[in-house]
Amino acid sequence: MHDFTCKNPDDMYYPELEEKARYFKETEKGLTNMGDVFEKFAAKRAKEAAEATTKENKIEFAKGLLADGMSIEFTVRHSKLSEAEVRELASKLSA
Repeated sequence: MHDFTCKNPDDMYYPELEEKARYFKETEKGLTNMGDVFEKFAAKRAKEAAEATTKENKIEFAKGLLADGMSIEFTVRHSKLSEAEVRELASKLSA
């Protein structure tokens, strides 16, 4: 566990980890690779967050339609949620 908390590769006990840490921290190619990994990770997280927000917005929209007395079919068509999801929301709202 010690090696995973080290900021300086020289302080690491395991040569394999020291070598990899040195590569990613001290070489141009390693820094570029690590930057690419972080960029991909950030893009993936941003996409996931956008999808979650879109889903939440669809659910809130569907709840509003159902609360206003719209039918399941109408709500499915306009909210872009599945019929099962809308039926589940309807059952929670009527409970």
